[in-house]
Amino acid sequence: MPILQFDTVSVRKGQIMALANVSWELLEGQNWAVIGGNGAGKSTFLSLVRGDIWPTQNMGVRHYFNDDGSRSLSPIGFREHTTTISAELIEHYLHLERGITGKTLLMSGLHNTPLIYTPPTQDEWNEVYALAERMGVTSLLDKPLTECSTGQLKRLFLARALASKPHILFLDEYADGLDRQSRKEIMELIDRLAESGVQILCATHRATELPACINRILLLENGSIVHAGARTISATQEPAPVLTSSATTPDSIRQTASMDFSLLPQPTPAGSEPVIYMNNATAGIVQHASLTIEAGDRWMITGANGAGKSTLLRMITGELPAALGGTVRWFGQERMPESDEYKNFWAIKQRMGIVSPLLQTLHRMDITVLDVVVSGFWQHIGVHTFPTAAMIEQAESTLSALGIHNLAERSANTLSYGQLRKAIIARALVNSPSLLILDEPFSGLDAPSRNDMRTILNMLAEKGLTMVLATHHPAESHDWATHAATIDNGTVTICTSTSCDT
Repeated sequence: MPILQFDTVSVRKGQIMALANVSWELLEGQNWAVIGGNGAGKSTFLSLVRGDIWPTQNMGVRHYFNDDGSRSLSPIGFREHTTTISAELIEHYLHLERGITGKTLLMSGLHNTPLIYTPPTQDEWNEVYALAERMGVTSLLDKPLTECSTGQLKRLFLARALASKPHILFLDEYADGLDRQSRKEIMELIDRLAESGVQILCATHRATELPACINRILLLENGSIVHAGARTISATQEPAPVLTSSATTPDSIRQTASMDFSLLPQPTPAGSEPVIYMNNATAGIVQHASLTIEAGDRWMITGANGAGKSTLLRMITGELPAALGGTVRWFGQERMPESDEYKNFWAIKQRMGIVSPLLQTLHRMDITVLDVVVSGFWQHIGVHTFPTAAMIEQAESTLSALGIHNLAERSANTLSYGQLRKAIIARALVNSPSLLILDEPFSGLDAPSRNDMRTILNMLAEKGLTMVLATHHPAESHDWATHAATIDNGTVTICTSTSCDT
């Protein structure tokens, strides 16, 4: 007997058909990987299965099956036995006003509530401690989530998922942002969950990132199922249809052809001083870092999860001040006395553009793509000041340069992952920065969108823009970089070549 069943179901988002005429069923014992390019409909499919969204009215039927064989249109009774791990969920917890520790997160999973609303009993704490030991996260119980690496966060959220004793676990791009070793460890944890009886439904565009427990493959193209059946492809191989079918990523292919980089605003000259001068700088896990970035340099920063890459980037952006005894200068300037710091550092920040998965997640909201780009003039989330006509014109020109002017009036919430990444790049470039900082720019992108990203980075290099890029996939960038550094447990080492080992 099926657990649930779709009968020619469609989901429309605005003018976009996110899923079209989908027929599918989930049986007990099946662990599915939903594969497809950016914008194929993977996240929408998972949301529809879980019951977070409904089929568009008069466009098919979704049935949930009860233990007695009866059917229900409502997800109530099904959804309560599922849990989801996604980038949006993790970012939600990271931005709660009250600090959340690892043990608080696990206890919320045990209660199956967003937070802890009633005092836990000692027996419940004992259960959390036992679960933490089983999942290898005991050392993270008292650690604030904001201080955890990406790999540590995903371990904690997997433990939280297990604490809620789900029947089905939904994983949306679960391997993004993980280094090779962390990916291997997370895969093993997912397999252990499956062995305990939890069914797995995961969405990914990298077919090489499938846990061993996956026994069914569903391939989506433009919101339609083109293949659904037993897994016959090794996890170490990329299924050819995902990469070669022109239908999987038409947006990416079309947008690359329509890029016109002559429309981009020219980078603001960096001047004769180093763009970044860092000497004996310490902040967070990063200890005594020394680094000089000259105008036109292209730096690649590599390191394992938790090594300190994001901390170093936050020091470079000025978000994280260096401790006393260390020096950081931007374009020859240091932070001014506290009374003048805002004015001084605002001028410095105006010369930077930033691209990161976090910024992308924060812009997954109901504002137009044009507003996303215009907000780059102030580096706010959203537009809170009336832009000038010149600002709007420059934002439109930047969108045209990246081939996405046709998306200007679309809601950011309706874009594919690859489309929104381009909008975030446009936002970073709209104010003619002297320095572009990219945190995992290839994360979450399918193969054609990664090619788009390489094209954009190469074009910016030709324009002489100074760039700093942090990545878990150095092979994607070492030919582009002029300099490289690696971080190990907070220690920054300058590499002798751009292909230094991580």
